[in-house]
Parts: sequence; C-alpha cells; structure tokens
Amino acid sequence: MRIALEQISPYFTKAALKPIGQVLGSQMIGKALGFAISILLVRELSKEDYAIYTVLLTIQGMLLPLSNSAIFIGFKKIGGEIWNDTLKMSSLIKTANHIAPLIIGLAFLLVGGYAAYILFEQDLELSRIIWFLLCLLFIVIPEVQTAFLRTAMLLQKEIAPVQISELVGHVVRFVGIVGVLLFLNLDYVIAVIFLITSLSAWLSYAYVKRKGDQLGLGETSQIDPDYKSVLVHYIRLNWHNSAFFAFKGQISIFLLGIFGTTESLAEIGALARFSLIFTVISALFRSIYAPAFARTNNGSRLKKMFIAAVLASLVICGIVILAVVLFPQLFLWILGSGYEDLSFELFLMIIGGSIGFLIGIIHNVNLNKGWIKFTPMLEIPTDVGGILLGIFLFDITTLSGVLYMGILSGGINLLLYISNSVAGLREA
Repeated sequence: MRIALEQISPYFTKAALKPIGQVLGSQMIGKALGFAISILLVRELSKEDYAIYTVLLTIQGMLLPLSNSAIFIGFKKIGGEIWNDTLKMSSLIKTANHIAPLIIGLAFLLVGGYAAYILFEQDLELSRIIWFLLCLLFIVIPEVQTAFLRTAMLLQKEIAPVQISELVGHVVRFVGIVGVLLFLNLDYVIAVIFLITSLSAWLSYAYVKRKGDQLGLGETSQIDPDYKSVLVHYIRLNWHNSAFFAFKGQISIFLLGIFGTTESLAEIGALARFSLIFTVISALFRSIYAPAFARTNNGSRLKKMFIAAVLASLVICGIVILAVVLFPQLFLWILGSGYEDLSFELFLMIIGGSIGFLIGIIHNVNLNKGWIKFTPMLEIPTDVGGILLGIFLFDITTLSGVLYMGILSGGINLLLYISNSVAGLREA
C-alpha cells in the first residue's frame, strides 16, 4: 500500500522538502565550485605562493566575522520577533546598514595592521600588500550588506533568492579564476584572484539587493532608534569577543606564519580545504534550521530542536572522521604529490574541523536567541587559557603541534558555548 510522506511525518511534506532541496542543490554546486578552485590552486601554485594565498584567505576570514558578528546578535534577535512584518524588517536592515560602516572601518584598522605584519614576514613588497588589503576591503563591504539581506530573506522563508545570490558569486569566481590559471602569467595570479573575488561579491550583492527591493526590503523605510539601541547594546556587549574570536580563529596561521616554515603554512592551508566537507551541512542549518529556531518561542520545542541539531551534527562528524581514517591517501591524492605524507596531520585537521563544526552549529543557535550569558565575561579568559596551555604543551613550530593546540582550544570553546545553550534553554 502506498503511503504518502505526509502520513509518516509532517516534516516530510512537499512544502518542507522543497527548501531543503533548494539549499542542498545550490550548496552542493557552490561548494563543488569552491572546492574545485581550491584544488586547482593547491596543484598549480608553488608552496611559497600558496602560503601567501593561505594568509590572505585567513585575513578575509577574520574581516567578515569581525565586521558583522557583533551586529548580527542583535539583528537576529530582533529579526526573529518581526520576521513576518516586511516594513519593520526593512527598517531593521536600514538601521543595521547605518551602523555597519563604522564597524567595518574599525575591523579593517585592526586586521589591516595584523595582515601587513604577517605579509611582511612572508617577504611581500609594500605595493602588493596595499593591493591585497584594498581588495579585501572591497570584498567585505558588499558581503556585510548582503548578509543582512540574506538573513532577512531566510527569516521570511524566501530561500531561493539567497541560494541564487550565492551561486552568482561562486560561478563568477570560478569562471574568472579558471581563466586566470589558463591565460595569465602565474606571477600575477594571486593579485587577480582577489580582484575577481571582489567583483563576484559585488555582483552577488547586486542580485540580492534587487530581489530584496522586490520583496519590500528596500531603502524606503527609516532608521529605527529602538532597533539601533538594541544593535548598539549587543555590539558593546560582545564586540570585544567578536574581535578576539576573529583573531583566535586564525591563531594556527599566525603561529606558523611567525614561528613555523613557509612549507607548514602552505600545508595547513591545503589541508584546510577539506573543511568544505562540513560547509554544505552548515549552510543547510543556517538557511533552514536556524531561522526556524529563531521563530520558535515554545520552550519544550526549543529543547527538542536543540538536541536534534546536536545529535545530527555528531553523526555527521563521526562519518567524516571514519572516512578519513579508512581512506587517508585518497584525500591526500586530491591535493597532489607535495602533500602525500600528511596522513596524521589530515586526521588532526578533521578532528579540529569537527569540533569547529559543532561550535558553529551551537553558536548559531545561541546567536539566533541572544543566548550569550557566559561569553561576555568568560570567552576571552577561557580562550586565552586554552591557547596558552596548548602553546605550553605542544611544539608550535610544527604543523602537528599547532593542530593539537587548535583541538585543545576548540574543545574548551565548545564547552563554553554549550553552557550558553543550557542557560538559554532553562530560561526559554
């Protein structure tokens, strides 16, 4: 007898499965393009050039969360309450965009000095350093504005425009970089790659902005002083943690950039490409699960949703770790012959990546509900303590030592975020 999916569970309706299919489909395409770019660059660039590329990716990875994470705590908290009112959501977006330039400027001042120092350590000329920093700035500006619009659309269940906007950026970047590798002198590849990345970010923003205007999320509304007050409150409460988190998240690159070798810097950058394994599931969570969590106000249901998210994440991590243990050479073959002796380091990288994946899932849940009870006071001391303990216990001049340190520090960080969740669920 034929049984409809809806009879098994209300979650298996066509309406529920459609957005999941949209996110999975677009994310798989986007991440496949991103992974293809990464592998092409690992194979085509020398270890010296790939070390520089790794540093620049690290700096970009610091700038974006530092530019928007403190704002996004308040943005998501307010958005979860007004998600079904387009006029109020439009006002929230305009208020956030009014504040964002100051935060981006502060982030760039902080990260720019750090970036210049690390790049000087890699013997780059001043003119190239300035070019790279300008490209990174013009990548972050549209990405922050795009993030506000995407978050608002996801809260309003407008998933397709978000996924298409991401695909626009991925496709433009893929086509541009493949063209560069085929036709351009390799001496200029890295500089042009970041110019292409900047262009793809602006095109993605242009698309999502047009769709936002069609949905009524344009610039016709006014800045709301109450929203501004909440956003500023969360910025003051958590910006120092966001700043520390941005630097702490890249501590491995920093330590190898200062104390390690260029070869180790390239190796950690190459192995980190496998973190893309987790990004499809993370994107599915951010696009569908997290907005649903933000809209939920029933305490019992929140607890069930939280437990389900954690259990599913643990299963995913277990599968990935098992695959790496059983088939390490298959993963390393993808990177090329220069990285074939890194089986143990790959295992450590995936362990650290799994912890980072769990942190990302739980932290995203916390941000959507404003659950940051312990982080304002405890995040920096516990993180510093974990890093210092790792530096004391492990040889940070080696790749494996830095990876061990990252696992230890990440584990401590994970416990803190779980504590935030437990406290939030008790009050829900």
